[in-house]
Amino acid sequence: MNQRCTGRLLFVLASFLLVASPGCAPYVGPPGDQASPPLGAGRVLERWQAMAREAPAGPLTLERAIQEALSASPELRQIEERLSAAAEQVRQAQAAFYPRLVFAEEFSITDNPVFAFMQLLHQRRLSFAMDFNDPGVHQNVSSRIQGEWSLFEGGGRLYQSRAAARQRDGVASELLAARNKLVASVTEAYFRWLQSLAFLDVAEKAVLSARTDQELGEARVRAQVALGSELLRLKSRSAEAEGNRVTARSGARRLQAALERLMARPIREEEIPDAREVAGEPHLGQSAELLQKALEQRPEIQAARSMILAARERVKAARAELLPKVGARAWYSWDSEELRGGGESWLASFQATWPLFQGGLTLSRIREAASRLREMEARGEQVALDVALEVHQATIGVEEARARLEVSFSRREFARRALEEVRSQYAQEVVTVDALLQAELEWN
Repeated sequence: MNQRCTGRLLFVLASFLLVASPGCAPYVGPPGDQASPPLGAGRVLERWQAMAREAPAGPLTLERAIQEALSASPELRQIEERLSAAAEQVRQAQAAFYPRLVFAEEFSITDNPVFAFMQLLHQRRLSFAMDFNDPGVHQNVSSRIQGEWSLFEGGGRLYQSRAAARQRDGVASELLAARNKLVASVTEAYFRWLQSLAFLDVAEKAVLSARTDQELGEARVRAQVALGSELLRLKSRSAEAEGNRVTARSGARRLQAALERLMARPIREEEIPDAREVAGEPHLGQSAELLQKALEQRPEIQAARSMILAARERVKAARAELLPKVGARAWYSWDSEELRGGGESWLASFQATWPLFQGGLTLSRIREAASRLREMEARGEQVALDVALEVHQATIGVEEARARLEVSFSRREFARRALEEVRSQYAQEVVTVDALLQAELEWN
């Protein structure tokens, strides 16, 4: 008996340390979360400057901008954490298939006749010589190991596990869609930035051209072959060109700031690329071919498809509530007054439950899940229509840009030749200043 009590005491202490020690451990947050407040201005600026210093030397290319944006995007990190949480939900759903093992330790003291009687009975110390109406104060130390296992729930756990897996796949597709969207945003911001740099270059040339025309006007005024009003109009044109250059420089800085936001770091002066170095035009297929490929491969479509499949599994899980459930339970318990002696007991049971009537609760849950399914199906159709519209608009935009580019090349060459000819004629006093200003406007 003493060996049994000693073994039981050691078992209780070991079990308590094993179970309680992880729960009593203090929470340790991420490194540095107590040293300084989150999102401190100094730390944020220091991190941005460090990322800028670590960037490779040379002009910033589109490929490098995309890679840095994908690595530094806080939006993508948020979705990645959502994906990790969805994966944990899958593990939680799968954990329902395993048995549940619980250890419990309880100390109680009472003078209630009913509870005192039960404690004495559990401890194997019941004596009919006691006063059942006034048993006195009794205490009990109870140690119990209990196992539970739900054997059958109508397939509900299986359907919930599948739904969680579909939900995880949907979040993974959302991550791919967010990456594609970020790539598109970086590409658009990069080429708009290059365009603004090209506008700035044009504005610089326009200033030089206006100053050249102003010098010609000053020479004609000195030769007394032109009025002072012509020179004033040329000076006004020079001032207008200066203003356009200021506007172009501000626009380039704003677009550079937008690209820096996507890359999460400032762009150094030596990283500014040459606006004249433009990548080659990609090959595009027919609109119908692009639409077919988009509907098959776009992550938005895959995410909607995963959400629909998850909703279908939830409908099946709701219907499984109509079926009976079968479970098993077993426990082994020790009860004693002072951790020595006492009584041991055990119990094993199987149980089956079948909810015959719950006020329509299960049917309401089935209808709710079916409504969610129809909602997901309608949302998937909406996503497909949006993708189709996006493909059509993008195809039309590319065709329009290609046609306008061809026209612009020809128009620019014609305007350049016309400006040179009119400027020569103005120097020879053949045309007026109005013709010169109009030719320069066409060239700009």
